[in-house]
Amino acid sequence: MIKISQLSMITATVILSSSSFAELSFEQELQQGCSKVKQYAQTGKKFYDQKQYAQAAKQFEDQAAWAQFCQMNAEESGIKVTDREIEIANNNVGLSYAKLGKPQWARVWFLKDKDSKTSQYNLKQLPKPKVSTDLQGTYVRANGFGQWDYIKVSKKQNKYQVAFDGYYFGIRGLIYGPNMGQFETTMPITAKQTSYRYEDCQIKLQFVNDAQNGQKIEVEQKDGESSCGFGHNVYAGGTYYKVENK
Repeated sequence: MIKISQLSMITATVILSSSSFAELSFEQELQQGCSKVKQYAQTGKKFYDQKQYAQAAKQFEDQAAWAQFCQMNAEESGIKVTDREIEIANNNVGLSYAKLGKPQWARVWFLKDKDSKTSQYNLKQLPKPKVSTDLQGTYVRANGFGQWDYIKVSKKQNKYQVAFDGYYFGIRGLIYGPNMGQFETTMPITAKQTSYRYEDCQIKLQFVNDAQNGQKIEVEQKDGESSCGFGHNVYAGGTYYKVENK
């Protein structure tokens, strides 16, 4: 990224040339990444068939991330990716996690395409989620390009420590990286809700037991003009499902 304040003595011609180089670099990285989507799928299937499910999940996650990214940047990538191909990739990740004995991770991947018949079928094959009185664990919400926002809950003395890590992926975010945002708050062990404030921003968190999809946190954000101290377009509101107990 060009910092104009540091390059005020450089001519406009040089700045334009640098800009053109940056665009070319993005296109090259995009095309290289998109050219590997089928390879990720094939390698993932190979590992899955060999019952190496952790390696399969990693390949399918890369397939899902790049398939969506390449679809969003189709004009520059020159590669067409259908919604069905993304759905298949998401379900392949979910199936790999199911085989790894991580049904809640499998569930959130299937829920990415919850209205599809394939995902609905796979969701029905998962064991009924276990509901615990202990709220500790990792909760996630789907973000762009196969990524996740996280809320991690841990216990310290007579309180829960609640930490949010969120991201915003712009249309080029898988290559250039996301904007980020974090906050931390606490909650009494006996409580089911807490909140976070920053200037005129208020975020409310409600812990809920969902018989169908397991433990979750419903997050409501009212950010006013402050953006909660997050990076541009980072937003905490939404539903986060528990995927790990610690």
